[in-house]
Amino acid sequence: MDGREQGTTSAVDRRIALTRRWDELVEEVRRLGRAQNIPQLADFLRPPTAASLTVAAREGAVVVLNLSDGRSDAILLVGDEIRSLPLPLLDPVDVRARTTSYLNCLTALEKAGWNLQRAMVPFARGDRKRRVFARIARARLSLSDARDAAERELAGLAVWLWDAIARPVLDDLGHRGPAAPGDPLPRLWWCPTGLLALLPLHAAGHHAEEETEAYPTVLDRVVSSYTPTVRALIAARDGTPRPHLRGGSDSADLLFVAPEPEGLPHLPAHEADRDSLRQAFGDRLTSLRGEEATVEAVLEALSRHPRAHFSSHAAQRLDRPGEGGIVLRDGLLHVHDLVEERFTGEFAFLSACQTAVGGVGLADESITLAAALHFAGFRHVIGTLWSVQDSAASVITRDFYAAGAREARVAGTGGEEVPGPGFDPADAARRLHHAVRAMRERDRVRARQRQERRGGTRSDHLRLTTWVPFIHIGP
Repeated sequence: MDGREQGTTSAVDRRIALTRRWDELVEEVRRLGRAQNIPQLADFLRPPTAASLTVAAREGAVVVLNLSDGRSDAILLVGDEIRSLPLPLLDPVDVRARTTSYLNCLTALEKAGWNLQRAMVPFARGDRKRRVFARIARARLSLSDARDAAERELAGLAVWLWDAIARPVLDDLGHRGPAAPGDPLPRLWWCPTGLLALLPLHAAGHHAEEETEAYPTVLDRVVSSYTPTVRALIAARDGTPRPHLRGGSDSADLLFVAPEPEGLPHLPAHEADRDSLRQAFGDRLTSLRGEEATVEAVLEALSRHPRAHFSSHAAQRLDRPGEGGIVLRDGLLHVHDLVEERFTGEFAFLSACQTAVGGVGLADESITLAAALHFAGFRHVIGTLWSVQDSAASVITRDFYAAGAREARVAGTGGEEVPGPGFDPADAARRLHHAVRAMRERDRVRARQRQERRGGTRSDHLRLTTWVPFIHIGP
């Protein structure tokens, strides 16, 4: 045997030995898992069983969307059953084209909004020259055009999502209309894969046809939530509240973060958000505002507060989603920072731009701000799919917490009513659903009024961009 053959034989032997050692280590992990009664380790690297997956559907159906060139399906987890529903209208080429067009419109809307903000800076500083007014006028016109284009794109996308995905899924599940009077709408969890993870499945529907008996929208038939994976949903459900918190914070406390970064536009909704939170939490509200809201301070505070509300700017890079983050006073609280930490929080509300947008290049990985907080230990997370109007965010925040404020009213020592800790994060999905539906109904009323004044079709006057972005991730 020459040297070359000996080298080849040695390499093969080494690979066999490493494979054997790998099998031994895996079996050791499983043995320790069985000994310590840790199911995740006892079945380490084994494919999940059907029984282990259907646990995720104990409170409502889970819909895993699978997209492929051969055929596309919805994998439905319902009760103790797993079944496949073919989706013949869901084509990968069509999905990519529609997703690209959708993201381009949102990018143009985002750019137009920032251009207007920059045009307003000289005016805010007292410059009243003619060129300043001209620049502001051009920027407003561009923003109006970009918003109209985004509205048309979003309306068409919602109809396509309904026809290709939502309607066949909901019909198969038996959700063919609204709940009976007095009954709550059923819950449903979307688990999209690939580029579908970037699309607003919860907003699918023919929203201009609200007077029909078919109720052809997801919003009218189910309460939608998202989960990055089925196992993530199971893990979030199985988690237990933290037994104690550092620094003496209570399980009813909420952290409010409003950094007001220098060089970025002021967000008037900060004050409205704080007022809404004060009504719901009273003296159980902890605020980090302005110069106090640094990266270090926020990370430390998150370890002591099971609930957090961010009223801030945020940034998400579609090409490098892990580099996105929440803009704080001294820099970004990156996705990577959140994932590296291990929290055991209950709830986080990200009233910020693009907190739930992932990356096109990593479409199979849910690396978003909202998902990062969820993976980092916060069970329930409210995020936004794109930059939201400041006024719309404050209205959603107000309506979201309003029920909590009403439920939390308790008698004070002098007989007066004072706010108490009545907010239950387990109700987050339904609270958001009610807040979004209320905004949609107000939008429909305004659309009718515009139609009466100016004519035209109602669908041309709907404003989906105000309420579609808000989503819930968690159990």
